[in-house]
Amino acid sequence: MEKKDYYKVLGVKKDSKKEDIKKAYRKLVKKYHPDMNKDDNAEEKFREVQEAYEVLSDEKKRQAYDQYGHAGTQGFDPRSGNGGGYQYTYGGAPFDMGDIFNTFFGGGGSNFGFDFGFGDRQQKRNNRGEDLRYKMKFSFDEAMKGGEYTLNMKRKVKCTKCDGIGSANKKRKTCDVCKGTGRERRVQNSFLGQIAVMAQCSKCKGMGTIPEEECPKCGGSGLESKSEEVKIKVPAGAYDGMVLRFREGGNASLDGEYGDLFIELEVEPSEIFERRGNDLYSVESVPIHTAVLGGKRDVNTIKDSVKLKIPRGTQPGTIFRVKGEGSPILGKEGERGDLYVRVDIEIPKRLKKEERKLWEKLSDM
Repeated sequence: MEKKDYYKVLGVKKDSKKEDIKKAYRKLVKKYHPDMNKDDNAEEKFREVQEAYEVLSDEKKRQAYDQYGHAGTQGFDPRSGNGGGYQYTYGGAPFDMGDIFNTFFGGGGSNFGFDFGFGDRQQKRNNRGEDLRYKMKFSFDEAMKGGEYTLNMKRKVKCTKCDGIGSANKKRKTCDVCKGTGRERRVQNSFLGQIAVMAQCSKCKGMGTIPEEECPKCGGSGLESKSEEVKIKVPAGAYDGMVLRFREGGNASLDGEYGDLFIELEVEPSEIFERRGNDLYSVESVPIHTAVLGGKRDVNTIKDSVKLKIPRGTQPGTIFRVKGEGSPILGKEGERGDLYVRVDIEIPKRLKKEERKLWEKLSDM
């Protein structure tokens, strides 16, 4: 199903300021929250608003969306094809309950367990492991070609000694603080007086159980650090600031659920091309006689050189379009933007005696 325009989802203009986008988001998230709106499509609209705001509230993501559309904000899963457990997927905005809490209660205290009708999902999100973030640098040519690359990384995985149970005898017992619920009652002082809230248990971290005997290797955490080589599949046409998302490529949590791994690409600028969206721009110097008489000129593309036809009487600054020789278009295999070549005329600084005479004859004609 085709994604909707994020600006239309939030009801804002493309040049809207960040404050206006946030204001529109807060208004819509209250309107469509399933606890307040019982319409059948309320939850779907609620998630559309969440996804649109997740992109437009982030400066880099918004810039990528403005340039490349939905393809610019899509994460690519790099473990496809290497036997790993990742799926090759595009994007999917994270569901951020912290923003919802701030919208309804003015921020602060986002660690407390208000469920807002999504108790099971919120608890599951809290039990996910930490996300990991890395940066990888690529040349312009590497980004244009794409390919598979290796990242050496460290992450927390299940302890091999206790199989992630955290206990030396591989047995756990009910937490004596939360009595197995994974949540404990806390009292907070506020200007309204004392407020009782339910929060994640400080002892068992929400699991409801604790090790009978702490594992000596992991100290009862059930986790250990592991170095890994991860294959990164970079799509052809990747751009500077693009983020690749590895589902379950982050740290494991106490209950074994993994966070995600995010790789931000740093693409070095090209010495030849300037990129504008999917199109490339370059400058080519042409001898003055070719500009006057016409001819052909070899010009560089990201793959090979091509012959560019120079018509008679070509003027300095003339721009020629070479169709299909631009950047690969993300999400559209085999399709590419265009190359635009601006012509500069080479004017000789020094002339031989014979050349000078010829130019003088031309000037007298």
